[in-house]
Amino acid sequence: MKNFLKYLFLFFLPSVYGESIVIDANLDEAEWKNAEVVNAYYETVPFTLLPAKVKTETRIISNENGIYVGFTNFQDNQSMLSKKSMRDEVPNNVEQNGVAIDFDGDGLKAYMFFVTLANIQGDGIRRLGGWPEFDWDGDWKVQTKKYNGYWVSEFLIPWDVVLMKNIDGPNRNINITTFRYYAKDQSWLNDTKTSGFRTNFLSSLRSINVKNFTKRKINYFPYISKTYNSVSGFNENKVGAEVFLNTGTGKQINLTVNPDFGQAESDEVIVNFSAQETFYSEKRAFFNENQSLFDLSHYDRYRVINTRRIGAASSYDCEISSNENDCNNAKKSYTDIDFALRYTQKNSSNDIGIFVAQESDELFTKGKSFYALRSKNMVGTRSIGYFLTHVVDNFKNEKATVNVIDFTNVKSNKLTLYTDLLSSEKEGVSGFGLRSQFVYKPSQLSRRSGSILFFEDTFRLSDFGYLKKNDWFHVGLGSDITKVDFNESSQIKERKIGIDFNYDADTSGNSNPIQIKQEYNFKYKNASSFQASWDLKTSGKNTTITRKNIDFPYIKRNGSFSFNLDYESPSYGTWEYDWRIGYETSDKYQTWSSEGYERRFAKIAGSLYPIDDFKLGWQFRVREEDEWLNWIEDNELAVYDLTQKIVSINANWFKGSKHEIRLKSQFVALEAENPISLISDKAGYLYNHDSIVKPFTDGITSFQIRYKYEIAPLSYIYLVYTKGGRVYDDENERNTSDVFMDPWEDPDNEIFSLKFRLKY
Repeated sequence: MKNFLKYLFLFFLPSVYGESIVIDANLDEAEWKNAEVVNAYYETVPFTLLPAKVKTETRIISNENGIYVGFTNFQDNQSMLSKKSMRDEVPNNVEQNGVAIDFDGDGLKAYMFFVTLANIQGDGIRRLGGWPEFDWDGDWKVQTKKYNGYWVSEFLIPWDVVLMKNIDGPNRNINITTFRYYAKDQSWLNDTKTSGFRTNFLSSLRSINVKNFTKRKINYFPYISKTYNSVSGFNENKVGAEVFLNTGTGKQINLTVNPDFGQAESDEVIVNFSAQETFYSEKRAFFNENQSLFDLSHYDRYRVINTRRIGAASSYDCEISSNENDCNNAKKSYTDIDFALRYTQKNSSNDIGIFVAQESDELFTKGKSFYALRSKNMVGTRSIGYFLTHVVDNFKNEKATVNVIDFTNVKSNKLTLYTDLLSSEKEGVSGFGLRSQFVYKPSQLSRRSGSILFFEDTFRLSDFGYLKKNDWFHVGLGSDITKVDFNESSQIKERKIGIDFNYDADTSGNSNPIQIKQEYNFKYKNASSFQASWDLKTSGKNTTITRKNIDFPYIKRNGSFSFNLDYESPSYGTWEYDWRIGYETSDKYQTWSSEGYERRFAKIAGSLYPIDDFKLGWQFRVREEDEWLNWIEDNELAVYDLTQKIVSINANWFKGSKHEIRLKSQFVALEAENPISLISDKAGYLYNHDSIVKPFTDGITSFQIRYKYEIAPLSYIYLVYTKGGRVYDDENERNTSDVFMDPWEDPDNEIFSLKFRLKY
């Protein structure tokens, strides 16, 4: 109660304070002397809740400009790590300060603002039922400075940095917490005994009452870009703009015209032979700004809206075109976008949003039209929402509609319930989906969770959203318990043991292998960590590998056992490393000439920081599988001896606070040898077959070097060189070195891009 009254007093200080505050990490203005001080911090990662070993004094004050937060972090100069990094880089083992704010005070989401000692900003969103995501970039100020025996960070988080609910009256309730990362111990310190990695994070923030300041803000982001592909001869000049209008009354309009699909950062290379689509996160600024209302998802299993659908590759039918060659030459891996519009309105107890996007028509195809309507209503600690998405494929003349009703009930600080009811209709075919989940924390050091998923075979989400698979029934149960009260002589700081049970099947009752998994996580006093896990799968049916073949809907698989070991070293000042090994084995199959399945995996990675302005990261991964099963067609399959090697080299160099050069490269070599042809019967059993199956190699290269110059906050010049390609050889005449190098020497793309993006 005493701390609450202090914070209450703090936020009712006269609004004249802050008029003269300069964000310079000095905290020498008179206003800071009148601010309330927070100096009780606790270690929350690892979750020991021990009083912090290092002293932190945090001052907080607010006025009509926003919330000012000033951290004074005491530690000896030798332990201060101030290596530079990318914005939003997580994890990042350098000194950090941050604040998380739930501006609406409803426990649905918090915005996280953090900064490193090197003055690198980061921000993200932590919503109820999810984990921190760092795609969003807000418009706020911060400055850090190193002193003798301490360092200071000074924040200004304007009220208009996010869209807030329209509240009548002079005051509003918000929830807040502050945190610090102490790099020497690799530990997070927090003043409310929580962290963004905990399931009850949002309900653990401190609630305070502040004066109700709102501001109107409009930002323009015009851009000019040029892209040239030396391989295909593609040459494009584009001009477009983004407009963000916050009315200050709980309403916001975001508009983009002719947005640039070209990304300033390349995706990770993932080789996927499975029937499940790979999900890639959004990197375009417009589709991350103010998008949280439209973000309804469940881990990696589904998302109602996947904005990467907008601007994806169009459909073509060149075989019926009057000019087939020109049609084939016109094919692109993306589609231009005419415009996208998002309107969001927040009131005291309900939110509503409308989203519209239109792709461009081209000579041999037509763009799609995307529509979404979203509403969410709060009743006490319960929220009920409605979601509608509609996609019109103007080329195929198809329409797809999805309706969702979602319900969240925060029963207490210990128990939260989630329910999503989903329905789809596409060209007269309807489908249904369901998610029901609970998360229960009987104590601070234990957690129980469970979920049920059900998606009919006819359920369709992937026209606008993402669905890992349909025709799916899933039951999952999980539990973990953490121990922190070790003896002083013990090297262990925290131990977490978790166990998960997963049952999966298709909706016809064909059971996949049942999975039981247990993990042991250890964090040590020297800041290293170690994880050991084992995974037991029973025999069962793989119901996706034959791609929904009506006559052969599944393949029977034997049970398997696997384990993984993972180690992360402490920081050695200028370098650190980690490694992982894994092994899996399965019995021989009796119906064909099987010798037994085995998988071996190893990874070694490290980072080198010779100076604060440069970071070199590298990683080498190798996976070997005996009797790797791959689908060919219909009920024909084959097993191979598979070897996959991945080499990644990344480097970042920073010159001052304006210049940044980033190298990102990944080389993948996959060799599938000694094939054995197989065929399945209707019961899913595999038998030797006489089809000709060839060994093959598959190589992928992805290389990008990017220069970024910051003209002003959120205004940049990008100069990007991207090179990459893929080579597939079913004669298996290439060795590993060739598989790595051939896509580089004969690339599919060699792209030069120049882009100006300005903020007004």
